[in-house]
Amino acid sequence: MKRILTSLVAVGLIGGISLDAAAQNIGFVDMERVLQESAAGKAAQAKLEERFGKDQQAFAEREREIRQLQASLERDKPLMSKAQVEKKEADIKARIDKFENDFGAVQKEVAKAQQEEGQKLLEPARQAVDKVAKEKKLDAVFEASRAGLMYLSDSANITDAVIKAMSAK
Repeated sequence: MKRILTSLVAVGLIGGISLDAAAQNIGFVDMERVLQESAAGKAAQAKLEERFGKDQQAFAEREREIRQLQASLERDKPLMSKAQVEKKEADIKARIDKFENDFGAVQKEVAKAQQEEGQKLLEPARQAVDKVAKEKKLDAVFEASRAGLMYLSDSANITDAVIKAMSAK
């Protein structure tokens, strides 16, 4: 029966049919916000920051050094011989290439770790969505960024309740 109602709601939304009674039983959640603002999400972010924060700082420092070398070269170029300019440019290029290679490797590692931490959060987030949806007697819950709907009333937003439910665990 619920499948039929959900199908009718979907058809009604697509076809422009007004289903006011059914629309009251639909909610949406911003899962990105849930993952960022819930206690578990904040803990995962802190874990990633602890693991990769020093690397990010080191890369920021290396980037700053390269920019200073480039500025120094531009400033001193008129006073330098062609050989000196070429040597300095080659040094800067080598530093940039090394930086990009190192940064790319760390970014891959960061992305992998983010994905792993995100996967750990998905099941508790789904459970929190299920709990809130049952409490609010919703027939359907859409993920806000993927809903594909043109309009969602703020009254259908259950994101705060999901964050609260997920953080309560």
